[in-house]
This record gives sequence, structure tokens and C-alpha cells, in this order.
Amino acid sequence: MLLKSIHLQNFRNMGLAALEFDGSSQFLFGLNGQGKTNLLEGISLLTALRSFRTQEAKTLIQHGKTEAQLLYKIEHEREGELEILLKLKNQEKELYVHGNKVDKFSEFIGMIPTVVLSSEDMQLLRGAPSLRRKFIDLSLSAMDADYFRDLRRYHRALLERNALLRQISSRSMVEVYNTILAPLAFNIYQKRIKTIELLRLYLMESYSEMVQEDEEPEIIYRPDCILNSKENFLEILGKGFERDSLLKATQNGPHRDDLEFKMKSKGARQYASEGQQRGLVMALRLAQIKYFHHCTGLKPIVLADDVLGQLDPIRSEAFWRTLDTNFQVVGTGTTLPSGMSGREWQIFKVLEGSFNLDRIRV
Repeated sequence: MLLKSIHLQNFRNMGLAALEFDGSSQFLFGLNGQGKTNLLEGISLLTALRSFRTQEAKTLIQHGKTEAQLLYKIEHEREGELEILLKLKNQEKELYVHGNKVDKFSEFIGMIPTVVLSSEDMQLLRGAPSLRRKFIDLSLSAMDADYFRDLRRYHRALLERNALLRQISSRSMVEVYNTILAPLAFNIYQKRIKTIELLRLYLMESYSEMVQEDEEPEIIYRPDCILNSKENFLEILGKGFERDSLLKATQNGPHRDDLEFKMKSKGARQYASEGQQRGLVMALRLAQIKYFHHCTGLKPIVLADDVLGQLDPIRSEAFWRTLDTNFQVVGTGTTLPSGMSGREWQIFKVLEGSFNLDRIRV
């Protein structure tokens, strides 16, 4: 699958920008703050119509404008040539394929998989649990429209339940939301278990390909509570009502789950070296690529934001060995990294939201 072109209007810092891609390897270089990451963000919207940087859709629209538009041309492995138009407004999105409006986003989600590798990925190890939940939720939402729907319904019901807990509300009023949350929580829990197990296997495989050492990397699901059934979660919510009322928030559920990373049975956050941690998060993204390919049969577009120059020679070689030239890679950086041989690269220079083809490098 190849992204052939992207045109952006009023997106982030770009009034109007157009890029034509030839082949499977593009690199955008320029100073920070010029629009490189914004472009990758625009491409990544293709996967689940969600930004990997923000949940506030209005921040994607250029200041002072009411609408942003992104027009993509895709050479799809199964669907052939696709023309996709995405319109972003303050409170809604509109999606068109070949000029026909898509009413059910669930029919589109997962059609164009992308994976973002970011210099901020280290926070998946070091940061708050919410970042790790975001990783698994974005991974699942991109591949499973039902999960995306259940997750949204769960969080809406959770907000309503918490609002009641902040008021002087009767137990019976709160229990209405318990019955809504229970089946959704159980579905989310079950799908997280299966997906994290797949990612665990792909993580071990990817790490061994990169490092050639048996350091036993693991990703472990740490659910807030074990859910054997929806009735099980109803019971947990019922027993926790007094505490929830006291703290004015729901204390149990998938919204409090976490992931743990280990190497040789020790916590990677505490005991792994800097190099091991970088290798682990890179292997995690490669595992995500393999997971998307497993789910769809499609090769995801890989968006590498300021990370290609951070790889040591061994990991760089392993990275490019994993991603053959059938994978499209769009990378960014402040300088051109070494170790990108084996591909013919289009090099774009980025300045204040404009993108100019600079040269071709082999």
C-alpha cells in the first residue's frame, strides 16, 4: 500500500500544502516547529480518524479557520486506487471516498493502517498509565470498529456515572450506569487480553531480530480487576459504591488498567539500560506493525517521527531488514540520518508549513 499524494488545507500550521510521493521512501527534514510532525499526524488520521497527539479535534484546524481538509490518493493493495477526502470541523468529521460520503466510520476504520514511531515513545515505559492505555486503545481501535464503539460508549457512561457521584445522587440512579458499563467493560477486557498476548509474541520476535540476544522482553497486561463476566463487574461496582461516592469517581474498571514491560523478569522501567529501553520501544512499534499486518493482511504505512537518526548501527540494520521496500516509510528529522541505504529516498525540505522536494537519494 502506498500513499501517492496528500493535500492539506488549514490543517495545523499549514494554510495550503501539497506533496506528491513517488515510491515507498520519503524523508522530511527541517528545524523543529516547521510542520514535519503535523504532516505525519495528517497521514495517521487515515487509520482510525483520530490524532495520535490530541483528542481535541478543533486544535487540528488552523487558528482562525472553521474547517480543515485533507485529500489523499492511495494505491491500495486490495481496493486499487483510492481518493479520500477528510473534512475536520470543530465538532464533527466528514469522510468521502471517491466523492461518496461515508456515513458509518466503522466501515472505514482499519482500511488504511499506519504506525507512528516517535521520539516520545520512551514515555510508554516511563510515563503515566494513561499513555500505555492509549497505546493499546489506539492499536485495537484501528483494527476493531466494535472495540472503538464500545470504548467510546464506556467512557461516555463513565463520565455520566462520575457526574452523578459528584452530586448527591441515590444509589439506584448510579446503578443505571452500572448496567451500561458492565457489558462494555467485559468486552474491552476480553479484547485487551487477546491483543496484548499477540503483541507479546510479536514483541519477543521483533526484539530478538534487532538485538540477537535473549533478554526476554515481555509486555504484561495489568488489569485493574479480573472480569470473568459482565455480572462480575456489576458486583465490583456495587461493592465499591460507598468508596466511589466518597471519592466522587469510579475507582474500578478498564479505565484504570495498565501495561508492564519486563526484561529478564525485571521491570524495564527500573532496571533496563537506556539502550535496552530504546530497543524495547522500537521492538514494540515493530510488533504493532506485525499486529496490524496480521489483522488486515495489509502492510501499514510507517511514520517515523525523528527516530531514524537515533538508531545505533545494529538496530538500524535490523529495522530496515524488518521493513522491506514493500513497506512505505515516511520519516522526519532535523538532519538526514545515515544508514538509510537500500532505498531510493525522496527528500523534502520543510519550512514554515511548506514542503519542497529537495533531491533524490539512494
